[in-house]
Amino acid sequence: MLNLWPFLFLVLLLAVTLKVGFLYHIFYLLVLVVLLAHLWGRYAVGRLVVRRRFEPRAFYGETIPVVLEVHNTGWLPVPWLLVHERLPLALASPAFLRRALALWPRERCRLTYTLHARQRGYYTLGPLTVETGDVLGLQRVEQIVGATDHLIVYPKIVPVGELGLPSRVPLGLLRTPQPLYADPVRVIGVRPYTTGDSFRLIHWKATAATGALQVKKLEPAMMLPTVILLNLHLPEYERVFAYYAAELAIIVAASLANHLVGLRQEVGLLTNGLDSLTGQPIIGALPRKGRHHLMLLLEMLARVVPGETTPFPVFVRGQMPRLPWGATLVLVTPGETPALLESVLVLRRAGFSVVLVYVRPPGPAVGERSAALGLPYYEVWREEHLEGARPAVRGSR
Repeated sequence: MLNLWPFLFLVLLLAVTLKVGFLYHIFYLLVLVVLLAHLWGRYAVGRLVVRRRFEPRAFYGETIPVVLEVHNTGWLPVPWLLVHERLPLALASPAFLRRALALWPRERCRLTYTLHARQRGYYTLGPLTVETGDVLGLQRVEQIVGATDHLIVYPKIVPVGELGLPSRVPLGLLRTPQPLYADPVRVIGVRPYTTGDSFRLIHWKATAATGALQVKKLEPAMMLPTVILLNLHLPEYERVFAYYAAELAIIVAASLANHLVGLRQEVGLLTNGLDSLTGQPIIGALPRKGRHHLMLLLEMLARVVPGETTPFPVFVRGQMPRLPWGATLVLVTPGETPALLESVLVLRRAGFSVVLVYVRPPGPAVGERSAALGLPYYEVWREEHLEGARPAVRGSR
């Protein structure tokens, strides 16, 4: 920025000393130019409106085009404008957008850039920093314009069969001799109509053949929900592999939730991780059906981060009053410990079906105690396990 204040002081000193009216006119003119430059810059930056257009939710591996619109709503032109947009380092390289442009009155300018969803998370775009001034460069004004926007990148989802987990049998649908729930898909025969039977159960072909009302006999079943309990207590992970193992555990949880919702099962998620937005523990979600519920679970997994929270065995026991009776519990954790196995046995005695998923480097002692206790467990590690390799299942189902 050109500093005219020393020159103005010199002109004023000469005008006062020499008593020359022309120098006074030059001084007044320069003061007017400086004031106009100051007001121009302030007016121009105050009339800038910024808007971002992008899809606020993305899946892992997608590209997110972002349109940054800068609108000069004032009646004065912006002779030069330096735009600086901060970008998430995990999604863009370099982690900023810098452009120089000029805007006529009422003109709009659109800048575009692309983000790559290569890491799950909850990201902030902006705020936008602009720098502008007058034509002569006498005054520069820097200001933050517009609000921040947020982008959610869901965790990576892979087919459950590629995780070494059962992919053909729904985890939450079991036969039962008690008629708690009659599955309309499982027709095992017909019987005569009795008072109180639903007309929707009438078997019309059998009725036409016998001449008397016949209704379908359905196989009794009950729908047992599945709850994923995700361990993100950081001290329980090996320090060398903590980040990788925690991210892999989140991928396992997201893939399981997607698989179960695809089978029209009820699924819930409870974790001892922290919300990256608030820094507080994640509340979790109890089992429900539907794609909308799945998106809530994925958003939760996108925001969760590991930390020094409640130890997993204590967390599991503390969640028992919230768990629906007879639910299948999938515990995603870095490894077995005596305290964890003790909590699992308590869950089994309470009527829950427990499946353990160990996210840690494979080894002979990964699930020895689980196998000795007859607990079903699976080992998940490295990208090969996610892309087709099926790890050995030593536990019994």
